[in-house]
Amino acid sequence: MIKISNIQKNYGDLKALDNLSIEIKKGSIFGLLGVNGAGKSTLLSILNGLTSIDGGEIEVFGFDMKKDKKKIKEISSIVPQNLAFYEKLSVKENLDFFANIQNATKENYQRAIEINDLSKILNQEAGTLSGGQKRRLNIAIGILNNPQIIYFDEPTVGIDPKSRNEILDSIKSYKDLGITVIYTSHYMNEIEKICDEVAIISNGKLVEQDSLENLLSNRASDKIYVEIIYDSNFDYSDFNLLDSSTIETTKSELAKLLHELDANNIDIKQIKYGASNLEKHFLEATKVQNV
Repeated sequence: MIKISNIQKNYGDLKALDNLSIEIKKGSIFGLLGVNGAGKSTLLSILNGLTSIDGGEIEVFGFDMKKDKKKIKEISSIVPQNLAFYEKLSVKENLDFFANIQNATKENYQRAIEINDLSKILNQEAGTLSGGQKRRLNIAIGILNNPQIIYFDEPTVGIDPKSRNEILDSIKSYKDLGITVIYTSHYMNEIEKICDEVAIISNGKLVEQDSLENLLSNRASDKIYVEIIYDSNFDYSDFNLLDSSTIETTKSELAKLLHELDANNIDIKQIKYGASNLEKHFLEATKVQNV
């Protein structure tokens, strides 16, 4: 487990992290959500041993951050948002260079190539790669040291949807290898697709932490989302149709809606309580926190 207890990080008068406490289960894919300036990148830098804290405690798999920072860095890796390789070198030359620095084994070297689907472009100059291929090379370099923990900081910025999905699929495979993943992204559908648990951060403070399922299934909420099979012959003007398959309603109006749908033979796929998606929940949670 990664246990973050009341940590503080100040830059002059700015409180980048303000008594932040989070617990991350070993072997999980954990999402960090927050607007720019919320403290996500600062937290990743601290967890990877690149930045010190001004107060609080951090324990990573039984190691104390203050006493065992070197050991924690040995079992961790960060994949930055910026591309961190040499564009004039080939893919293989880049991998060879960083593998040598990290003392990577042949097994780890080959696994990094296979997981990120680089075998067909090993001899290609890195600067000529597509955006998605560059991102995959960036990730491959990040896992050469066979880390137990990988920190991803906005790893899919600026790439096409197909490449993004391929990268997300590769990240999900790390969980099968027992690797703990901490993931930040502006694309909340990415968090929904791959994460087990999510922490929402605002102004350096924890707003909320829970499993993704619980965040999206808050039955205490008055909002209810009914997913249907759309029928163009039905008049939806009396209902709040969010898109072609989702109607937003409330507890008091649910019975009326269900009766109307049944009377018109509109098939219901599922009923969801709380937020219809993570973005809605995030906006509601941070709005309350900032009031």
